Amino acid sequence: MSVEEVMEKHGFHISASCAGKASYTKWINHKGKRAYVAVTDVSEEGVPGSLDQPIRVGIYDVRSGDEIEPVQDINSLRSYLESLGE
Repeated sequence: MSVEEVMEKHGFHISASCAGKASYTKWINHKGKRAYVAVTDVSEEGVPGSLDQPIRVGIYDVRSGDEIEPVQDINSLRSYLESLGE
């Protein structure tokens, strides 16, 4: 199963910003606000290419795009997905 298929299984989809930077995103409700989770590689330039790659995860307000929670660096995409408990 590819990384993209694994991410889709967890409700994430690939998206790109106007600057061309790709991320996996998922719409959520966070503390009563509409928000989205963005998962990128640690450079924040693209998506992780493997489940063992380190990642950066941020939660952002849907309307403003402002960070709701501080961005977290996580040692692997696999460990992040396991922490979701889905």
